[in-house]
Amino acid sequence: AIFGEVDILKSIQLLPGVLSSGEGNAGFYVRGGWPDQNLVLLYEAVVYIASHMLLFFSVFNADAIKNTTLIKGNMPANYGGRLSSVLDIQMKEGNNKHFEAEGGIGLVSSRLTLQGPVVKDKSSFIISGRRTYVVDLVQPALKGTNFEGTNYYFYDLNTKWNYTFSDKNRLYFSGYFGNDVFKFRQPGRDFAFDLPYGNKTATLRWNHLFNDKMFMNLSLVYNDYRFRFNGGQDEFVFKQFSGKRDWNVKADFENNPGNRHVLKYGDNN
Repeated sequence: AIFGEVDILKSIQLLPGVLSSGEGNAGFYVRGGWPDQNLVLLYEAVVYIASHMLLFFSVFNADAIKNTTLIKGNMPANYGGRLSSVLDIQMKEGNNKHFEAEGGIGLVSSRLTLQGPVVKDKSSFIISGRRTYVVDLVQPALKGTNFEGTNYYFYDLNTKWNYTFSDKNRLYFSGYFGNDVFKFRQPGRDFAFDLPYGNKTATLRWNHLFNDKMFMNLSLVYNDYRFRFNGGQDEFVFKQFSGKRDWNVKADFENNPGNRHVLKYGDNN
């Protein structure tokens, strides 16, 4: 762990068939594939860029994660297919009994997680945030230098809410918001550029139990990745933008006709 920061992606690099894409790097290769051939999901939403700080830290706050599943081959059809692997990350549900708070202060970042009931035994929430501040602390030392105004930080915000309407119906909502902000300044040369990029995801899921042998998940999934570069020197200005935005509706059914068979089917658009 770099600077003592717990990182899910660095943990899976210790598994058989998984290699790091560089020393201290959060990217990973699975059995010879490239990092962009891995499907990374956060509560059903695709995370296109799963790292901060030029791949050194993952975007996943360990305090908000319930479990992680890595599939290194023969991916089930419901994932839509990928060449190398599928990394499926699920978030905590939130405590529906009582309120909890936890956090930590590290060399690189600080984090805080709050969770508790909205309606006791029926509804709960969890919200978890993290932010870096290393370059913020050195800002006084940069004043008066040729790098005054230069800064870098990233932040993450995970949230999840659920409500139990009955024994057969539950509603879930989860969201992730993260961004990297890099600002470089050289006042003496009148040179500057900004490099912000980040992910946004949201998932709304309805879980319905038809009977003891069949249930359904209906999900509305949104993901958004944005990359910007704005820079210039004197009168020359350069701007670049790229991104990807998806809306997705999924319906998954699971049928258990007997103890020896499980049938799964659905649609993904």
